[in-house]
Amino acid sequence: MIKRISLVRRRDGMSREEFFAHWTGPHAEIVRDLPGVLGLRFGKVQDWMPEAAAWDGVGEVWFASVEAAERAFASEPHAVRLAEDRKKFLGEAQSCFVEEHTVVAPPEGR
Repeated sequence: MIKRISLVRRRDGMSREEFFAHWTGPHAEIVRDLPGVLGLRFGKVQDWMPEAAAWDGVGEVWFASVEAAERAFASEPHAVRLAEDRKKFLGEAQSCFVEEHTVVAPPEGR
């Protein structure tokens, strides 16, 4: 299994509350509909160091493989829906694929 991590920053002029509501609401619905999604989680950044480099959120979405994720994000109509929706709330985003290696597992349900 692979995880795509996205660091996201809100659009200029948008409050943190508005951003988080859209990201975890309408945008989450689009991501949830991607073919092959195995998990989805959103993290609201509370504090970032250094503050000047702060992101507003960290998104995590799991797929069976990098190839499965790439196919999902490129598939239609999902690709168009994502591109249009990002214009509504995103100022900047960066993403990467990671393979997890857990040393200490968080408590269940977290």
